[in-house]
Amino acid sequence: MSTIQLQEKLHGYGQWREELTRAADHFSQWLGVMDIASEGDLETIRNLRDAIVNERLVVAFVAEFSRGKTELINALFFSDTGLRLLPSLPGRTTMCPTEIFHDSSQGSYIRLLPIETRLSDITLNEHKQHPYSWLQIDLDHTSPLQMQEAFQELAAVKKVSQEDAIKLGLYNRENGIRTVTDATETVEIPCWRHALISFPHTLLKEGLSILDTPGLNALGTEPELTLRMLPSAQAIIFVLAADTGVTNSDLEMWNNHVRGSRNTGKNGLAVAMNKIDSLWGDELQGEEVLEISLLSQVREASCILGVSEHLIFPVSAKKALLAKVRRDEALLQKSRLKSIEDYLTNTVIRDRQHLLRETVAATMGQLVNESVVHLEIEIADAQRQLQGMRQIDINNQDMTRRLMEETHKYQTSYLAGVDIFQTSHRAFSQKLLQLVESLSASTIDPVVRKARKEMLSSLTTIGMKTAMKRVLEDLRLAMEKAINQANESNKLIKAIYSRFEGEYGCLDIQPAPISLKDYQMELERIFQEGEEFRQSASSTLMEQTAVVHKLYSTIIAEARDLYARAHQECNAWGANALSPLARRIKDRRRMIESRLGVLRKVTESTETLDAEIAGLEKRIEMLTQKLSEIKEIQKVVSPQPVDSMPN
Repeated sequence: MSTIQLQEKLHGYGQWREELTRAADHFSQWLGVMDIASEGDLETIRNLRDAIVNERLVVAFVAEFSRGKTELINALFFSDTGLRLLPSLPGRTTMCPTEIFHDSSQGSYIRLLPIETRLSDITLNEHKQHPYSWLQIDLDHTSPLQMQEAFQELAAVKKVSQEDAIKLGLYNRENGIRTVTDATETVEIPCWRHALISFPHTLLKEGLSILDTPGLNALGTEPELTLRMLPSAQAIIFVLAADTGVTNSDLEMWNNHVRGSRNTGKNGLAVAMNKIDSLWGDELQGEEVLEISLLSQVREASCILGVSEHLIFPVSAKKALLAKVRRDEALLQKSRLKSIEDYLTNTVIRDRQHLLRETVAATMGQLVNESVVHLEIEIADAQRQLQGMRQIDINNQDMTRRLMEETHKYQTSYLAGVDIFQTSHRAFSQKLLQLVESLSASTIDPVVRKARKEMLSSLTTIGMKTAMKRVLEDLRLAMEKAINQANESNKLIKAIYSRFEGEYGCLDIQPAPISLKDYQMELERIFQEGEEFRQSASSTLMEQTAVVHKLYSTIIAEARDLYARAHQECNAWGANALSPLARRIKDRRRMIESRLGVLRKVTESTETLDAEIAGLEKRIEMLTQKLSEIKEIQKVVSPQPVDSMPN
């Protein structure tokens, strides 16, 4: 079956990541042997290595109820179990957002977060750091039937009073979202707020992670899904039903929760038009009429959603699952599932690999390139020194004296350069301190605490909105200030390197400038999507003080996390910014000291000069070998055309 192609592609992607991990380890060892790495360099490599190892390919599925979304997940990924693994029958569908992955350290389990946790200000991301908040059900991954039975808990609901449902943001008296019983006036709500599922399925072990979001009500009451989880997914599959087309609730979900998360342009977004088997009923119309009908629906959905037609995939998830279980190739082909599998295999994984390669090239790749330039300069210096040694005539005292005088002049020039470097380093350190302080927790947390205090004391949506407007403006101003300081830091670094580039050969090793523009754009995206969320119909149907408070708490948490990441990046950049220049100065000192030492010794005997020449030749041989090693690492981490990447 075609799922094998997806598995093979994921396996190839995993092998490529392992190659990057080995390159990072090799580079760390290489730096240790050469003794040219700063602690900042080593930390950058460690952080990147951890990111590569923990990398997951997250594919999110989003749809209103009854679109067959969970059945599509079953058909795409879990048909090899021989049954409908996740609950997707009418009346027994997934009721809470669910993440499915493989946790090699904790084994197989379902963790369920009680719906009552919505009453606290703790975010979903914070809850994930504390397993005790969750109800855990252990899974027997060798028994699909046991797993299928355990997964029925995802569809669990319960009845609570209207008052409790209102507090949870799940009911509004005027527009009752949930069914109210005639006598007891209770409301049916999900038992669980969120679910985490881990088991060692083949695709999940290769790094696939699936996010299943159940309906507009879930997205409309959990801002973190819209503002954090969907934007972080590598691909979103938005599921429609062919028998209904694009409904008003589909369009609301698309406009307020899906489309905005793709504003960065870095991640994939496709549409699955499910349930095309509902159009198979009239056998008299024939395949040609069916094809025309599907093309018409695809064009209409493309026009309404603003998505290219080639990213809209007609499919029958129900028939695809049946075909895979029964190994019916004809039915599988008719279900058209392969088009979505091909999209995931050939587009999503390829694009993710391209983005990861860019990240590696911009971090470890830059350090590797600097090391290559460093060694090439050091080898050239050593070869010049070797040539000079071979020309020394120990019987010519005038020559020796003249060489000593020239070397002392180099030494004097070097010491003056060291003074300039130290002065420049102090100036840069002061500028860097201003930059990192503007992004630090000590600067941002008072703004956050003030905002939370004002929101908690406000009893109205208008009051919370006013408080939120103030904090957003404060956060914007803080980011603008940081950007200005980053620009000043970049100018200073450029000036420092320009001063030394002639004498120390630093023209090709200036560090990449620090840029906070992406953080500024992401901050604006969070604010914009938060406002769209607040104005969406799904949230206005809820009690505003419940939903809006949750929304604003999420926005603040997201913004704080963004500032923390920007702070970390600026710290790492600052720690490494002057390292290449410092290494050049250190090399120049070693070369001068070595040359002086040789000139002092050569007056003793020819044997001493011969020994120094032999030692230098051996060092050049060692450096050349190390240069060869680092260039092999460079091949792994340097950017390559997408078509040349490993499969």
